[in-house]
Amino acid sequence: VKDNVIDFVDRRIKANQIPDLREDSTDIITLVESGQAALVKEVTNSIGMKLRLIPAGTFMMGSPESEKDRDKDEGPQHEVEISKPFYMGVYEVTQAEYEKVMGKNPSYFSRAGSGSERVKGLDTSSFPVEEVSWNDAVEFCKKLSELASEKRAGRVYRLPTEAEWEYACRGGSKKYQVFAFGNSLSSKQANFDGDYPYGGAEKGTYLKRTCKVGSYQANGFGLYDMHGNVWEWCNDFYSDETYTKNKRIDPVGPNKGNRRSLRGGSWYDLGDDCRSANRNGVNPDDRNYVIGSALSSA
Repeated sequence: VKDNVIDFVDRRIKANQIPDLREDSTDIITLVESGQAALVKEVTNSIGMKLRLIPAGTFMMGSPESEKDRDKDEGPQHEVEISKPFYMGVYEVTQAEYEKVMGKNPSYFSRAGSGSERVKGLDTSSFPVEEVSWNDAVEFCKKLSELASEKRAGRVYRLPTEAEWEYACRGGSKKYQVFAFGNSLSSKQANFDGDYPYGGAEKGTYLKRTCKVGSYQANGFGLYDMHGNVWEWCNDFYSDETYTKNKRIDPVGPNKGNRRSLRGGSWYDLGDDCRSANRNGVNPDDRNYVIGSALSSA
């Protein structure tokens, strides 16, 4: 069967109907019955970034009113359908990856950054980039997409929508959970202020800085650091009324606004800030040592 799939892909590539992703890929996992492209489980792009295929599906977005430390902008909880599969970065964008594309590393927690003393003796190249604004993150996606090797592969990068981000964060869980790993969170599972765990978890280490991406367990989709380390930009404008106006299928935020959405919490935050449903919104020009970026690709 796999030989037949590869033969099908060969013919579609030769006809210039789909990009050749196989050179960067680990496994072909599905063939769309309509005759569209075969999708691969994981892609490694030209600068070494890994992206994981997130399947289409439905989930409950937001949080129930009974959830501890819930904010009003997380409701009403509602069913959302992600109608098409998409790729999501396995890790947060690292300092090395950002510098390869943008030619600079703005991170506070880096050898040349203002927080260099707090990472003395550590190789921060695999730490998440931070001190990036929403506009910086969008520019990174644009420049990465414009690389010749990425154009040849047919890959276009963007920030995820809030709905895509939360769906990916929840990791395909069949039942509602506060976090990808269950209803509690300790600093053995994510990088946040371990003095303030959630859901009865024990107190733990507080690093007081970012750490190497992928240092904690992956969620059900194979994604790391969806809770803590750095906040991650989403494409949507932020509004605390978003969920009262969203459509069910592939929702996006408002058409305009003054703030852009952030998700996931950070090394500086408490356990409740790292909940899957927790939302934040800041000025798109803001830069901070708790803010980094996720990456998505159509």
